[in-house]
Amino acid sequence: MIHSMELQNAAPLITIVDDEDIVRKSLIDLFGSFDMPAVAFDGPADFLAGFDPGRPGCILLDINMPDFNGLELQKRLSAMGCSHPVVFITGFEDVRISVDAMKAGATDFFLKPFDSKKVVAAALKAINLDGERRTERVNLDNAHNCYGKLTPREREVLKFVTDGLLNKQIAWELGISEIMVKLHRGRMMKKMECRTLSELVRRYDLLAAADAMGESART
Repeated sequence: MIHSMELQNAAPLITIVDDEDIVRKSLIDLFGSFDMPAVAFDGPADFLAGFDPGRPGCILLDINMPDFNGLELQKRLSAMGCSHPVVFITGFEDVRISVDAMKAGATDFFLKPFDSKKVVAAALKAINLDGERRTERVNLDNAHNCYGKLTPREREVLKFVTDGLLNKQIAWELGISEIMVKLHRGRMMKKMECRTLSELVRRYDLLAAADAMGESART
């Protein structure tokens, strides 16, 4: 059984979903010529049965397919919590579909027959984006774990510190001695795994942004 960490460290995989055999073969050959690992599926059902969201990479997704189209598959992936960047491809020129694809979160959109160099560049961009997203998730998970170790008082000190208050100001706000503030602050910095104030602010801002996004999604 492959562990999640091994999947994270695996070479990024380009996943192609297209019902046209010639398109799948040409894309596999194209990416192979650049030593870019790729795998192809002939439709959504085949793809969902074999796709591993734990492995880094991106998805090249045809829009017009039997059963349900690429846009519907993209919605299903989002509902599953899959954040792989998607590059849409289609054989039909339709402005509305291209707009819908970009609204669905596509990183690029190509009309068949497409420019090979541009498709490779788009896949590379999508892979880099996936790497950035995964790094952000790891950083956010670490920040949440650190924050969870704080006592209620340390969380209060954290908020005041990131707001720019001095120790003596925090002491006045909390009604405790400055010595106690220094004690709480030292413990808080250690638990948050931050050596400097700038590191602490970045980590706290990351948590605040994630909480704001979560609250926005609920409203």
